[in-house]
Amino acid sequence: MKRKKIKIITIASIVVMIVTAVLSYHIEARSQKLPAVVRSEKVVISTEASGTVKQYFVSSMQEVQAGDKIVQLENSRLPFKLQTLKKEREKYEALILSNQSGDHLKMELFELEKKILKNTTDLRKAELELNSTSEKLVVTKSKFDSSKKQYTAQKKLYNKNLISAEEFEKETNDYLETLIRYNEIKNDSLLVFKEMETIQSILSLQKEEKYILNNNGSILASKYLIDFDKVNAEISDLEQEIENLTITSPINGIVTDIQNRPGEKVKNGAAIAEISDMGKIWVIAFGNSYSSQKIKVGNKAIIHCGNGKKIKGEVATVSPVMEKVKALSSSFETVNTYAKIEIVLDDQKLALENLTPGERLFVRVSLK
Repeated sequence: MKRKKIKIITIASIVVMIVTAVLSYHIEARSQKLPAVVRSEKVVISTEASGTVKQYFVSSMQEVQAGDKIVQLENSRLPFKLQTLKKEREKYEALILSNQSGDHLKMELFELEKKILKNTTDLRKAELELNSTSEKLVVTKSKFDSSKKQYTAQKKLYNKNLISAEEFEKETNDYLETLIRYNEIKNDSLLVFKEMETIQSILSLQKEEKYILNNNGSILASKYLIDFDKVNAEISDLEQEIENLTITSPINGIVTDIQNRPGEKVKNGAAIAEISDMGKIWVIAFGNSYSSQKIKVGNKAIIHCGNGKKIKGEVATVSPVMEKVKALSSSFETVNTYAKIEIVLDDQKLALENLTPGERLFVRVSLK
């Protein structure tokens, strides 16, 4: 009886082994075991202001929550510039208040009157100088015309050999001196005239400004109000830039990369850290050309976790091209080309409990 029982157990074990072998063969024949890696959504954190890295508040592979501080930058130029702008804003505030009370308007008119008086005096001086130059020009022109006639007559006599070269040379020098003197006075006259025109234009603008200030003092206040608003906008932008020196995490996740060290300078827009979003993970398997032909979207997959558990998934995409892949696992490294196969997980909660982004493992994917 005992022998019969042992025989039955032996036969049953053999049957189980055969069934297991058949099932394993069936599974292997209809599926493929592939190396894979666990992936998660990654967010690259970039700077929104230039500065120097002062301090990191996190370390690599540390878990963070949205809003947690990641890094503190410093830029000594920004606070100084902000202080200067605030002083400028105070100046415009005082000017607006002063103008509204009439004090600043009186000061503006007083200064304008001084300028008008000075330019009026300069204009009178220029007029006197122009009159004097004009008189000199009339006398010099008369001398020049006479010298020119004399020179022309002497030239004809010289050409007929009626006078010597010495006489003609003396007459030529006298004519040239008169011509130079005439041109000098004529140029002086033109310069004085241009100066008068410039002074008259300035006086016209100053008198127009005086008229506007006398009849509408609020225009001056409006001018300073525009400047005040401009400085206010610059202060707001600068305060935001200073606030951006403190960089926080936009998501819940794991810090997977830190780009810089304290003391290093960074520019606006530079990548400074990387955070993996732990809210969603998936698996990328690496297959050969046979895999790319036999594995299709929708095929089932079993992910073999590092802790021994198995998780179900489904093929979401199969890359149509082969790519070079290195170091798929600690015991698997290649520079051969592989097709990337994206696998989505049926149960994200279960996956997050058993998988870690960056983890290397194996999956078994059913074939077409």
